[in-house]
Amino acid sequence: MITRCGFKAFLAHISSSLRVEVVAGLLSLPLWGGAGWGSLSAQQLHRYNPNFGLSAENFCDTISIDVEDDLILMPVRIDNKVYRFCLDTGSSQGMVYANSNIPDLVPLGNIISRDANNHVDTVQVIQLPPFTLPTNSSQLTVSGYVASLMPRHSISDKYDAIIGFDLFNRGICAKIDKQRGLLILTDEKKLFRAEEKAGYTLRYKLKWFVPYLYVSPFVRHTDEALFDTGAPLFYTMSRESFDSHLASDLANLHKNLGAGIERQVEGRAEGHLTLGGFGLEKKDEVVFLHLDRLKWGDFAFTDLHTITTQGASKIGAKLLDFGTVIINPFRKHITFQPFPNEVPSSGEEGLGVVARPSPSGELEGGSSSVRVGNKQFSVAFVPYKGQAVVGLIWEGSPPYKAGMRQGDVILQIDQRPINSFADFQRFGFIKGERHRFRLRDQQGVEKIVECIIKE
Repeated sequence: MITRCGFKAFLAHISSSLRVEVVAGLLSLPLWGGAGWGSLSAQQLHRYNPNFGLSAENFCDTISIDVEDDLILMPVRIDNKVYRFCLDTGSSQGMVYANSNIPDLVPLGNIISRDANNHVDTVQVIQLPPFTLPTNSSQLTVSGYVASLMPRHSISDKYDAIIGFDLFNRGICAKIDKQRGLLILTDEKKLFRAEEKAGYTLRYKLKWFVPYLYVSPFVRHTDEALFDTGAPLFYTMSRESFDSHLASDLANLHKNLGAGIERQVEGRAEGHLTLGGFGLEKKDEVVFLHLDRLKWGDFAFTDLHTITTQGASKIGAKLLDFGTVIINPFRKHITFQPFPNEVPSSGEEGLGVVARPSPSGELEGGSSSVRVGNKQFSVAFVPYKGQAVVGLIWEGSPPYKAGMRQGDVILQIDQRPINSFADFQRFGFIKGERHRFRLRDQQGVEKIVECIIKE
């Protein structure tokens, strides 16, 4: 059977943030959430010191960054060789991938870790050699940076290591401008003060040494969300949080105080969505949402599609498609500055125009707003037993209607064998082109589906 469909595809992403525990006298850094690592408390640092040094004071430097698949990639020089590090605010510490060829890693011991999917394993902690960040005016050198050594996932081969939120906890302010490909770093506390006053600022709190802030996905409801530039989607909501919001909303319907949350549910499906540091998450129900708006203080993002996840709620890197972000660790502020004009679509999210104020009566307080207008998530491809499989699929999506199902194994694309998840990732999908998939379902029956992966 040959079927056809067009949809927005989503590849599973690593979830590997760590928080601190002590297990049987060993350091334990359980993972959850984005793509990063937790920090260590002072009383636990009898083996090594996670503090790192900077070669400059009273500096303000600009670094050119690359953005690939919404990841912020920084050039880093070690022994005259350039590597790429991912700037991940969802990580409280650094992470280095095995086989990255970074030289002179100093082992500092092992820790017991638990990932987002509750899998437990032991990982090695290392110290990186001094590395420099090429800037517009100097070479800012970081020395004594501590990270965890993790096995290389095929989905992380775009970069060699991660720099976590400890960069900012060290006392560095930053402005991230994805549109211009610039990252501005400074240790001057007040350098961005005027821009902060002109933007939309939320105060964050450190939880496991990474920044959490409060946004509002529904009227009269707030949600604690991790600001995580390592997360691929604009916003995802914790399933636990969603269930709590929904129960409260239904209880208030008779008082005419409901936010109409059930109306914003587009569908539900069971499957696997997230790949943790040590394995795939357990099968669970995912809720597909079409939010009227998501409020960031006095600013609103309207017409936003999203899903629920097993981990924490997150504001991801797609936020940077709509404006710049300033991180101020001295005041614990994150400021969003919307772009003043229409921004071209990146292909993943449809972008709108900032309106000040919004004429829509649905936005309380006359908030300024921007329309996101992104497509609903349809299907996730994940690695399972070494192969690429359909981990999650929504029943209302074109691929489901075409015959694709959760658990289908990808055997071929355009008659090219797909023997592993890495083969799937390396396949050169072309925007707007229909590709022919040969799949095998869970009963062992093969089928052919023609789909547009990149729209």
